[in-house]
Amino acid sequence: MFDSGVERAVRDLANTELSRCDAAGLAVLVTMSGRVRSWLDAVDVAIAQRAGQLAASGVAPCPSDVVADHGRRTARDAGAVARRAGACDLLPDVHAALAAGDLSAGHVDAIARTAANLDDTARTHLAALQSELIAKASTSTVQEFSRDMTRLERILSRDDGLSKQARNRRHRHVRRWVDRTTGMCHTHLQLDAETDARVAAPLDAAIAAATTRQQDPNLTFDQLQADTLVELITRPDTAPAPAGAETRRVPEVIVLIDLDTLRHGLHDHGIAETADGNPLPADTIRRMCCDADIIPAVLNAHGATIDVGRERRVATRHQRRALRAMHTTCAHPDCTVRFDNCQIHHVVPWEHGGPSDLANLLPLCTTHHHHVHEGGWTLTLNPDRTIELRRPDHTTHHTGTTITRAPTGLTTTTHHQHAAPRARAPAA
Repeated sequence: MFDSGVERAVRDLANTELSRCDAAGLAVLVTMSGRVRSWLDAVDVAIAQRAGQLAASGVAPCPSDVVADHGRRTARDAGAVARRAGACDLLPDVHAALAAGDLSAGHVDAIARTAANLDDTARTHLAALQSELIAKASTSTVQEFSRDMTRLERILSRDDGLSKQARNRRHRHVRRWVDRTTGMCHTHLQLDAETDARVAAPLDAAIAAATTRQQDPNLTFDQLQADTLVELITRPDTAPAPAGAETRRVPEVIVLIDLDTLRHGLHDHGIAETADGNPLPADTIRRMCCDADIIPAVLNAHGATIDVGRERRVATRHQRRALRAMHTTCAHPDCTVRFDNCQIHHVVPWEHGGPSDLANLLPLCTTHHHHVHEGGWTLTLNPDRTIELRRPDHTTHHTGTTITRAPTGLTTTTHHQHAAPRARAPAA
């Protein structure tokens, strides 16, 4: 099963003198190493598949034990290999694409996560889409493809993700422990998407207020977040607000949903999620709307905000809502910093006449904001909200969209032909 292209890549990697490579040469090497890595991951999958056959006959341990014991892998890594093997059993063409280097183990992991959350009927529909999934994965980053698979999972689940939401809510917990090596105390809070949105809103608002008044230059943002969370938890209800703090309105919990999904349920190109991009069932959003002032965000077919309902607030709040409706994270293509931890960047600088219009604004995290302002990187925003990002040497780093809420585009005709009809809940 040793592919000739992989053999050439291994030979070229072994014979290349790295000290003589320029940036273009390094990019070629990374491409070759990625292909070899994908092939090796495919070999691991084949081993796990065979181990599963032997385990079923009672003559070998389970696949994850085989990989962990003989591959010097952690239990977590071995478990990931076993889950990939299960996904490739269901979608054999995915295994072939992995061996050919057309997609990575991360893409297969996204498929495996989706398959694990579906029933047998929905998994059959997923298998029928394997050619389209491979085509999509081959042109997408792992992060982009994972978002697409999350949306596809909700469509194939036939209940708009209600069962997953209920399952996640049952699994909410707090776990606390002490690291005996460092002495640091850890608190891990696991929440479903709806509850997390309710927690994140006041926490983000408090962090934003603390950021404006903190004066310690040595305080990192991580430390500031920790201090703010502790203050929120431990401050008595009767305690006065810190000196100089602004009086703030109750933080908004913003969810995004297209009108058709709100009225009739999730469809192929529907959006129903929190501001951070976590999926929510349409029925859950309808319930939340019963107790909320609805701020509509109308999105076009590409996920771009066309209009956002206004309150009697300054334009900055309106613009942030519009940007949040398009971007779950920093607009840098390789960054996953949450929108609420970003600053709003004027692509054409304010001091150079750049307007505070939506067409001139993008969310950037602190690091990438510095790259653009002080680091020599240049950023151009086009009318369709695609960007051109160039390095300090003027070479192109990225050209493409920055919108992270664009619909999946994956066809689900098979599902719609066989899905059982569901009751239509009235819109809130």
